[in-house]
Amino acid sequence: MFFRSIHVLFAAAVIGASSPAIAADPDFKAILSSPSGAAGLAAAISSLGQCDTKPEWTISYDPDIDKENPNHVYVGCQYDPDWEEGNDLYDKGVLAKFIEAEGVYYLESLTLLP
Repeated sequence: MFFRSIHVLFAAAVIGASSPAIAADPDFKAILSSPSGAAGLAAAISSLGQCDTKPEWTISYDPDIDKENPNHVYVGCQYDPDWEEGNDLYDKGVLAKFIEAEGVYYLESLTLLP
């Protein structure tokens, strides 16, 4: 299971890094340089669940500092629930907040966003 999560994380990171970003791209090299950072990104993408579009990665706005925070990583996609009639896609996402200490990233929180 762990290796599958790493493969999913790596594929999503490559796809996300090669796609146009809405805002600034996360610093995957820095975050993935520590096991705790890699585990945090794996938790974020696995918490997202099934998507009907490719996941998009970006850093997120932080109201505490009134600008984008490179330690707040958002991953989102769209999905089509089977129970819904029509062709509407719905947004969903996960906000992963990291703390960086001496070059090591630690996951502080995960927030699921509908």
